[in-house]
Amino acid sequence: MVPICEEKLRENFARNLTHYRKASGLIQTELAEKLNYSDKSVSKWERGDGLPDLTVTAQIAEIFGLTVNDLIADKPRRKLMNTHNKIIITLLSMGIAWLVATVLFFLFEMTLPGVYNWWLLYIYAIPISAIVGIVFSCIWWKKIHIFASISTLIWSVALCIMLTVSVFIHEPKIYLIFIVAAVVQVMTILWFLIKKH
Repeated sequence: MVPICEEKLRENFARNLTHYRKASGLIQTELAEKLNYSDKSVSKWERGDGLPDLTVTAQIAEIFGLTVNDLIADKPRRKLMNTHNKIIITLLSMGIAWLVATVLFFLFEMTLPGVYNWWLLYIYAIPISAIVGIVFSCIWWKKIHIFASISTLIWSVALCIMLTVSVFIHEPKIYLIFIVAAVVQVMTILWFLIKKH
């Protein structure tokens, strides 16, 4: 016979997991993918038929931005951050790269006015923004957002290399870097297809 405290713990966890999963807009399969578990495991936990081990529980709490205590509390205590706020936080974080690029552009133009290539700072801000996008996509968004951010990173790095080499070294065949980017993009697509299945 299951002790009453364990039964209560399972009920609380099941109710809270279901609540937070739905509040974050995830289906069981998506949560399972983030945890590297099957959707059957998530379904079992939400029915109260079992509990994940402590490391998985901590991982679930991290996905939802909660504590383990929030997952086993008698009632869901916190509202999850809504999509609107997630978008704003993501864009503000990406904006930091553009702010830094703008400040550096201003400083370099003021102190070294004879150099005309400071506009490249804005090009360099694109892959930095993509990296921030990858981080936030992994935390909050779906795989398509992660894929889009990685694709942006691939092509913007190729663009940065091409423009930098074109401006400073004047290598005429540097455009071939986009062939490398295309191969990396195909590999990324294949990786996401493997992860999907």
